[in-house]
Amino acid sequence: MTASDTGIMRNLRAGLAWMVALLMLVCTAGTANAYTPTAAQIEQFKSLPRAEQERLARQFGFDLNQLQGGATTTPQLSEPLSGQNQPRRAVEAYEPTGATTIPLQDAPTGADDNTAAKAPKELKAFGYELFQNNATAFQPNIDIPVPADYVVGPGDTFVVQLYGKQNAQYSLEVSREGVIQFPEIGPISLAGLKFSQAQGVIERTISEQMIGVKSAVTMGTLRTIRVFVLGDAVQPGSYVVGSLSTMTNALFASGGVNEIGSLRNIQLKRQGQVVTTLDLYDLLLNGDTRNDARLQPGDVIFIPPVGATVGVDGEVRRPAIYEIKQEKSIGDVLRLAGGMMPTAYPQASRVERINEQGDRTVLDVDLSGSQGKAQAIKAADIVRIYSVLDTQENIITIEGHVKRPGITAWRSGIRVSQVLGSIRELLPNPDLNAALVLRELPPARKLSVLLFSPSEAFTKPGSANDIPLQPRDTVMIFDLETDRNKQMEAVIQRLRTQADRINRQKVVSIAGNVRFPGSYPLTDGMSAQHLIQLAGGLKQNAYDLEAEITRYSLDEQQRQQINYIGLPLASSSQQKLQPEDRINIRQLPDWAPEETIELTGEVMFPGKYTIRRGETLAQVLQRAGGITDQAYPQGAIFTRKELQALEQQRLLELKNRLESDIAASNIEQQDDVEKVDVQDAQQLLKNIENVKPLGRMVIDLPAIIADAQQQDVRIVDGDSLHVPRYKQSVTVVGEVQYPTSHLFQSKLTVQDYIDRSGGTNLKADKGRVYVVKANGRVFLPQKSSWFSRDMVEVEPGDTVVVPLDADRIKSLTLWTSVSQVFYQIALGAAAVASF
Repeated sequence: MTASDTGIMRNLRAGLAWMVALLMLVCTAGTANAYTPTAAQIEQFKSLPRAEQERLARQFGFDLNQLQGGATTTPQLSEPLSGQNQPRRAVEAYEPTGATTIPLQDAPTGADDNTAAKAPKELKAFGYELFQNNATAFQPNIDIPVPADYVVGPGDTFVVQLYGKQNAQYSLEVSREGVIQFPEIGPISLAGLKFSQAQGVIERTISEQMIGVKSAVTMGTLRTIRVFVLGDAVQPGSYVVGSLSTMTNALFASGGVNEIGSLRNIQLKRQGQVVTTLDLYDLLLNGDTRNDARLQPGDVIFIPPVGATVGVDGEVRRPAIYEIKQEKSIGDVLRLAGGMMPTAYPQASRVERINEQGDRTVLDVDLSGSQGKAQAIKAADIVRIYSVLDTQENIITIEGHVKRPGITAWRSGIRVSQVLGSIRELLPNPDLNAALVLRELPPARKLSVLLFSPSEAFTKPGSANDIPLQPRDTVMIFDLETDRNKQMEAVIQRLRTQADRINRQKVVSIAGNVRFPGSYPLTDGMSAQHLIQLAGGLKQNAYDLEAEITRYSLDEQQRQQINYIGLPLASSSQQKLQPEDRINIRQLPDWAPEETIELTGEVMFPGKYTIRRGETLAQVLQRAGGITDQAYPQGAIFTRKELQALEQQRLLELKNRLESDIAASNIEQQDDVEKVDVQDAQQLLKNIENVKPLGRMVIDLPAIIADAQQQDVRIVDGDSLHVPRYKQSVTVVGEVQYPTSHLFQSKLTVQDYIDRSGGTNLKADKGRVYVVKANGRVFLPQKSSWFSRDMVEVEPGDTVVVPLDADRIKSLTLWTSVSQVFYQIALGAAAVASF
């Protein structure tokens, strides 16, 4: 074996070892970043002898049966070869070679104020994302016509069609010796010829040796060639590609260039000599493929490490890390980045650089002119282009209750009335008595607030209320419906932050009976009347004779003094305010909003009646003409809203306690007999949720009508009284066989009515039967020792209640009280519904 053959075998074994490593990863792949081996690579491995396949499988530790198991999907490679350089996707610090991220530093003065506050963003190396797509999408196109300069080689196929005296078609493959065997003619040598030359040789030979026959020669199936992709590739190794493949096709087949490899100096080597170099920036930035050379068998594509790099960040079209080749100046690098954005502020640009001593330093450069762009660039530099300020100059901002809020242009001498236009430019129901102008005072841009009357500004242009505006002023218009505290929040907070030991905060407040109480800015010359107008004016229940001012001051010993100053509202325009003053507007004496009571049922004139403080139920009934002849006052139902809310709260608390008690009881009791019946408990909880509290208060309406001085009830807003019609029934509910109502008979007892409902069931608590009277009063056995079923007189409209036996569930101590409360509320509702 010659030295050349030995080298070929060594390369072949290395290629096979690399391919087996890929196939091993095929069998173990499970991550998202997958690589797809070609079918040719898999078939090449399968073509090896079985013994060689088993040896390689043992060497690399993968299951050979899994590979040959007939998978229906293409295997995926999840990891690159061990020991190869791997791409790094998120490097925190900038490195001159292969760095992928650069933190954004603070913006200089004059640049965007918001830029410095933003979190550091990452700069990625430019161009490497090109190889993140599926490599199969970049296979060479084999359906295009073969170029005339294509060099014919072993494995290529010629399609020859004969016509004329003889008609036939042959598909002839070029042999290893570079010849094709043509029927009836013999071998034709095509070794080393270009396609156009080989086409001419075949046609000339046929015309010379086959009289009267003409031919048409085209290329059929093209051969495959083996090339090597080495250096800083994602998957370096040997690859079988089509004979029309170029350098980029082979790069994509290998997974591309990793992030420590160069995109600008990719070398094509042939027989040890560099034939050409490929700069992928030409392809990415200019679409230029002139240097994307076609490959030949045995070619080597070598990817050297990345060269000098420069970062470009900020207001450029393509912020990234760029590899520099012939770029010498900042302007050259900016062209790589696509140039500056229209929002860039080149006058405040920076170059971060590592100097000769190894220290990081910053250079301020003005890139607005050619001189700044001509400055030299060095490896590892970071060029930062900042944006213009977000602030706008020579504008006026209009906010609040206007049809067209926003900004408008400022011009010298412009006033409020000119900016607002007219009252028609405001939304409906505006506040025409008070509005504000917010102004920033140089040089510290401290906030100053001016107060004006929009109605005065519109009706008297050029007056003191028609304030001349300055650049960056904000005009704030209010309405008479929206609370102003939220609108004033940012203004008040800024005024408070401007205060110090000498300059007290220019904030005043107003409380009480004004439309919008709260804190407001103190304007120059502000009076108490101005503050009242700024708060939306007085309410209808305000006491407009006098108010009170609370004023804070310091005495000679620097101790705080609190003074109370009477404020006659008739002269409030004369009372000037000081910082932190507080005005309290009192309410009219004995003022109360309208209060009503609703009378329904058997009342002469039912309906809603307005009441005054301290009025009684008897007085309202008298105003309503009393009750009718058909009324049954013993069953009157009187409800109150505050009692309804209290009952709702009690029900919620009871439900929560019951749920907790049931759960705890079932955990503690191990005996199944002692555990809470789940269905009973769930049913009771469901019933409690469905109960709507009435807020009923038990009254004795006959006694009130007979002797109002002794039994009368003081009524409040929201009370209601329902006087039912006489009812001749007694209702039996609870744990009886058939809950229903019965015709009242004076001789029947409680037990008689229970018996008429079929008697009690197994769940009944016979010892705790009680009666709910028509007026809502309840007779309970534990409260009335004299009570017995035969002693209580049952009257029309009464309800007999047979409760659930709470002792059936021994572990639930809350059950008895739950049953009582629930039955009282639920049966009270039933009593109301029965009328």
